[in-house]
Amino acid sequence: MSDLPKKIRILQLPSWYLPEGGQFCRNQSLFLKERGIEVHILANVALSWKKYKLKALTAPWKSFESLEDGVLTYRYYYRRLPKQNKGNLVGWCNRTVKLFDEYVEKYGKPDLIHVHSSMWGGYAAYLIKEKYNIPYVITEHRGIFGMRSSFARDCFIPMYNLFLQKGFSNASYIIPVSEQLIPKIKEFLTVDVPIKTISNILDTSFFHYLPREPKENFTFVTVNGYYEVKGYDILLPAFDLLCDKVKNICLRMVGENFEQKAFQEILSRCRNKDKITFTGFLGPDDVLKELGNADAFVMSSRVEAQPVTILEAISTGLPVVCTEVVPESVVSYNEGYRIPVEDVQALAEGMMEMMINRDRFDTKKISVHADSVAGPQAVVDSLISVYKSIL
Repeated sequence: MSDLPKKIRILQLPSWYLPEGGQFCRNQSLFLKERGIEVHILANVALSWKKYKLKALTAPWKSFESLEDGVLTYRYYYRRLPKQNKGNLVGWCNRTVKLFDEYVEKYGKPDLIHVHSSMWGGYAAYLIKEKYNIPYVITEHRGIFGMRSSFARDCFIPMYNLFLQKGFSNASYIIPVSEQLIPKIKEFLTVDVPIKTISNILDTSFFHYLPREPKENFTFVTVNGYYEVKGYDILLPAFDLLCDKVKNICLRMVGENFEQKAFQEILSRCRNKDKITFTGFLGPDDVLKELGNADAFVMSSRVEAQPVTILEAISTGLPVVCTEVVPESVVSYNEGYRIPVEDVQALAEGMMEMMINRDRFDTKKISVHADSVAGPQAVVDSLISVYKSIL
């Protein structure tokens, strides 16, 4: 059954994309496609010379297209220059417009552009709208708009203001993934733009409810690679404090980048590193197994909007200990404990509280809650209602 009055084409424009993240954009595209909407992805992927080194030279220097799970993806690899913040911003946006020109020449204009993150797909979409008069919506994923930490506040520098104003103010709709992003977004609006919160989308049939049996050791799991914003300098000291009080505990850390010097320095100060297991990066099947073998999920982040890893965890029925950057609409008292940001003692106490009161959580209700927030039916219905209002 058609959800829209005519066949339309949505062009997804992510600010970052595979192999540099952006799986949320791909997932959304696949579920929109299932509902009969034609979806293409325009991905100008920024590569860092520092990270990719010679690989950046061998990646294609021309735009190219591929069919990925049935979704046409039109891609280019933009090489980011070191220490050229504004130059990279402007260069990436101009190259995105050029990529769009090539796309239109081959496939014609889409009915609507769906931007993922204002920084800097929002500004690129503004430039495209000025040239082609194509409306766009912005889904804002960046947790820094939540302004819950000094790290987040420091990310907004005066140079960005004009680019954010143009991107947000010329959108037909703004879709933050959580309510806590809205106040900061409104600071950049020079006109009224409709705003509606819509969750990231999660395949809740894959990340399904998992029954768990009590084990000898209480197992916390976290599924995030090493980045400063993830707050591992908070988590490991908190874990030490917890280990001082209880012995039957372990921590499993899923993700990449833990070999970095900055993390190794944090780990060297941890007195209970023998109780920590590093799995490395895992695919979805193995992540599901880790969630199924855990007693609780823990997240110590300084910045988040609506973390997909927590959606995955609660979808399996796993209760959560997390910082207050995670929206209460995702994790309330029924799903776990939210504690202050950058507070080692509070995180340790929250983890202890979880160990003591783990049995109070109705894990099946936690899983149902995840589906109501982020399940494909709920999210796609909300997106279609936004598309209808514009088209």
